[in-house]
Amino acid sequence: MATEYIYVYLDSVTNHVLSKGMDMDNFQYSLKQTPKNILLLDAKKGVGEFESHTGFRIIRGRENVHRHFDECSKSPEKMSKWIDFESLELLRQLTPVEISELLYIAHAHTHLHSPFYYKLQNNFIYLTLPDAMTKVYYRYLDQYFTLLSLSLTNALTVKINEKRSFFQKPQEIKTIPIEMVKQLIPYLKEGALFSLKQLEVHGDSYDIPIFLAEDRLREVGNPFPEQDRLATICYNRGSGVWSIHETETLLARI
Repeated sequence: MATEYIYVYLDSVTNHVLSKGMDMDNFQYSLKQTPKNILLLDAKKGVGEFESHTGFRIIRGRENVHRHFDECSKSPEKMSKWIDFESLELLRQLTPVEISELLYIAHAHTHLHSPFYYKLQNNFIYLTLPDAMTKVYYRYLDQYFTLLSLSLTNALTVKINEKRSFFQKPQEIKTIPIEMVKQLIPYLKEGALFSLKQLEVHGDSYDIPIFLAEDRLREVGNPFPEQDRLATICYNRGSGVWSIHETETLLARI
């Protein structure tokens, strides 16, 4: 089934992204390297191995982490909240206060101090939220822009091909350039909705409207009114070129 929408709210101060409509497959492909180890903040028994110092369950080794992500991709309900870490030795040096901070993050979905720990050397904190939302802290935000590029490209590819017959060859499209995705940052900071449900086709041009969603999460998934359109991101099937057409600047709305 084609993704109907992608919601993104970017906080560039704390380097976290609140999103909906992105799957684990795209997250994995966006990574330069699978995390070496992950600490599971709310894992069920039988997942990973119990680590006695922290009281959490962990998964060690890139192959095992990759396998866990694959299982979560096939069965999203298996996905737990996690934070990556480099060294088991340093993990076991966490103080009771630091361990309690991790418990707080898992419960409250926000950090008390820095979300990036010296002892863990973590690059991510991955939090699953109600209603299929995720909140992910990125040490390096460029990794998120790679994810958004893949997610939009793959969502449009599926959408274009959803009505093809069995005998037709699937159409492939070029990936949105990362630098173009970064041009969308002002919209992402306000809370943006990319609506594949309201995709427009004009000849060879496939146009994805971008709406100002802010914190109207209950409305995500429903058609948004035209007056909320901020811009349109377009893909020309003939030339293979992506472009962005601004409807109204955020400055004009203030």
